Amino acid sequence: MSKGRGESLPERVLDLNEPKAEDLPALELRLREALDRQRATAKILEVVNSSIKDPQPVFNSIVEAGQTLFPKSTISIGLQDGDKLILGAISGPEPAGVEAWRRRFPAPLHPETIHGHVILNGEAIDLPDVAASKDRFRIGAGNFLASGFQAVTMVPISQGGQTVGALAVLRHSTGKLQKEQFDILTTFAAQANIALDNLHLLSQMREANETLTNLSKQLAKYMPPQLYESIIAGDQQAAIESRRRKLTIFFSDIVDFSEITDQLEAEELTTLLNEYLSAMSKIALKHGAYFDKFIGDAMMLYFGEPESLGVEEDAAACVRMAIDMQRNLRHLQTEWQRKGLIDRPFRARMGINTGYCTIGNFGSEDRMDYTAIGREVNLAARLEAECDPGGLLLAAETYSMVKDWLEVEEREPVRVKGFQNPIRTYAATAIYESADRDSRIIHEEDEGFSLTVDRARISKGAILRLKSLVSGLDD
Repeated sequence: MSKGRGESLPERVLDLNEPKAEDLPALELRLREALDRQRATAKILEVVNSSIKDPQPVFNSIVEAGQTLFPKSTISIGLQDGDKLILGAISGPEPAGVEAWRRRFPAPLHPETIHGHVILNGEAIDLPDVAASKDRFRIGAGNFLASGFQAVTMVPISQGGQTVGALAVLRHSTGKLQKEQFDILTTFAAQANIALDNLHLLSQMREANETLTNLSKQLAKYMPPQLYESIIAGDQQAAIESRRRKLTIFFSDIVDFSEITDQLEAEELTTLLNEYLSAMSKIALKHGAYFDKFIGDAMMLYFGEPESLGVEEDAAACVRMAIDMQRNLRHLQTEWQRKGLIDRPFRARMGINTGYCTIGNFGSEDRMDYTAIGREVNLAARLEAECDPGGLLLAAETYSMVKDWLEVEEREPVRVKGFQNPIRTYAATAIYESADRDSRIIHEEDEGFSLTVDRARISKGAILRLKSLVSGLDD
């Protein structure tokens, strides 16, 4: 295209939307304000993320950021506390003015106050002239005016969808906030909401965790510790299933327990039985036994599942546990007799057998029991019934794994349902000897006598008297 005479093309096309030179200062000002708002918001969010347990740092950060964006105004957060209003945070250009406003809290939370209107109704309010609203807020407007605040803008702060406070910009001159300023105030309130919601959720989680912890502690008392730990860890599922394992099974019960029951009051019996079972349980845990069940005064424990040290070590641990239990029970018996709780021997029978058992969950889909079953379990129970009071009776396989260190006496074979041949049995004969040598308590009893001696307390004179009494029995 050629140029006509006297015509000239402009060097560039004019952009009608391009800012003029005289508009640049205003644009730069708006840009700076936008950047200031962005920085203030980012700073508050950073505090929100780091203050999950306490909203106070967030409140402080909000009023400080508001002071930056509204340098001539006082920024405050009022919070509902029952029927009162308390001051959550405040920042202002004059320390004296801030302190004077702080002294007005706590204050009544009334619907005819400005704070009351915002908090109780959950509505934001912008009063460009507080004096003009004295009829509407006859109770609260005077406080603002007396403190020198001519205009107020207030937005609600909520927690879990419920209004619990208000964020306010208090100004010494009349006039509304610009839309951008009102929007940033709303953003700040939303950040306070996040902080309070975080605290609310954390409180709910803490309460739920406390409930679950308490429930878990209670449930743990109703099941074997190993099973409980396995369920908590997710290793054990509530499903009808079983497997074969070689276990060493232990049974025990109290000799003539029904007769002892008849002699004691219910409270005394409960105390005695709980003390006995508690002491035996501690010993069982020490040796690594798996608790299968308590049946009144009887106990069923086993070794080899869910963890095994090897068949021989499991059998040895079970036998050592039983010996430890008999020794401990002897000391308990002495103490109970000293207190006058019992006037007859309190002794236990114990039977141990080693063999393959079926172990797992048995029952229905709605109610099941984790236990071991099979003829080897039945044999251990039968051995306990055949055992001497205060004794320990072993089956042959168990004895074969502890014979190098345990003194025994072979007893008459027993016949058990499910076993074709009689079962050879072995009674431990050295349960108390090593314990008695090291113990401060000596206790012996038989028909016609019961003797208890405390080595640490008996005097030489008492020893001579005891010897004299014993020697006099021959006369």
